[in-house]
Amino acid sequence: MILDVTCTDSGILAISKVIKNFFYWIQIIGPIIALVALSINITKSVSTNDKSNIKKYQKNMINSLIAMAMLFFLPYIMDISMQLIGNKTSFTSCWNSIDNVKLKFGSSYIKPNEEKKEKTKVYTDPKSYHGKVTNGCLDFTYQGNGTVKSRFSSDTLKIVENHLYDFNYQNFNKVINSYGDFNKYAQSLGGVFGEYYGKTVNERTEYAFQRTSEYILGWMYMYGWDYMNGSGTHVKWGGSHYTNDAFYAKGGFQGEASHEDFDKIIRGDYGLGYLSSECGGLENFVYYKMGMGKRNQVYPKPTKLKDLKVGDGVYFFDHRVDKTNESNWGIGTHNVIVGEVYTDYLVLYDGGSRYQNSKNYKHIIKISKTGNEEEDYANLKKEYGYEGWGARRFYNFESSSC
Repeated sequence: MILDVTCTDSGILAISKVIKNFFYWIQIIGPIIALVALSINITKSVSTNDKSNIKKYQKNMINSLIAMAMLFFLPYIMDISMQLIGNKTSFTSCWNSIDNVKLKFGSSYIKPNEEKKEKTKVYTDPKSYHGKVTNGCLDFTYQGNGTVKSRFSSDTLKIVENHLYDFNYQNFNKVINSYGDFNKYAQSLGGVFGEYYGKTVNERTEYAFQRTSEYILGWMYMYGWDYMNGSGTHVKWGGSHYTNDAFYAKGGFQGEASHEDFDKIIRGDYGLGYLSSECGGLENFVYYKMGMGKRNQVYPKPTKLKDLKVGDGVYFFDHRVDKTNESNWGIGTHNVIVGEVYTDYLVLYDGGSRYQNSKNYKHIIKISKTGNEEEDYANLKKEYGYEGWGARRFYNFESSSC
């Protein structure tokens, strides 16, 4: 009967959890005790001449070795037992998932499958983070083969991985002509690249904004896009030296892409020597691609990190500013866009020189759950090093339900 009621009876559930925890600690503490006992008996056996004592110590050593072996194989014995039980009862699945069950005082408890509905693991680069998802459309289950450092969503990441070396400045026209034209090449890639190329994205959801961002950043990655700002600072794809996947690895760079129509830039309408942008380029490209190039701001400015939404532009300064009044902002030092929002952190999408240096466009910022302003400043400074920040909301994108 216990095998059938373990996952539905709170009392037996609690006992089962205690038993499993007991086995866990036995596996840790047991070998240590056995090893200490073994060491003591070895020491005693070599320091005595009494044959009867030597036999006793040898027997104790054998018992210690047997105990260590049994403790070592205990997890495998439990696994085999679970396999033998199989799906005949609910006990197997309950035992395997009982670590995730949160017990409460009284008769109620949270089942593992209920917890999973509330909380989803989200993977980003270079670390893994978790939080309650407020925009749950992006799929990050595919973690990549290691060749791409940015954590694109699964479908986009697979495409980017397979097209890092399609062409460079020298052979671009030859490769594209082999497909017939650039449109056919984009369609051959599939995914968001085939779907969005040559089109304006009219959907006004967080998911559409995120996919449009991946469209822009994915092309940048596959090309090996450079950084170039208005003051002439040039950062190569790969940092101080071009990596083999850079568009200009063998030369050809001329300057910054000064146009907003990203599709015309990547197909070479303005010249193949101008595949580069500064930090503000990402915001420009994404909003232009969504038919919102003018970005007329009609929404109140967010003033706390916890109030930021997908699509907001975030601007950094070397001094603190009045976030509600741009007249005191002065000249900014950097800007990014909000790409993902979770209850305990933000994911900022950065198309500036950090992208070229690290090949990672995602940056994680912890959110003060209480809205503490000093904590927010400290969290931003830890990641970016700037003293002040402000934000603009160009559009209130709808939350996506997928």
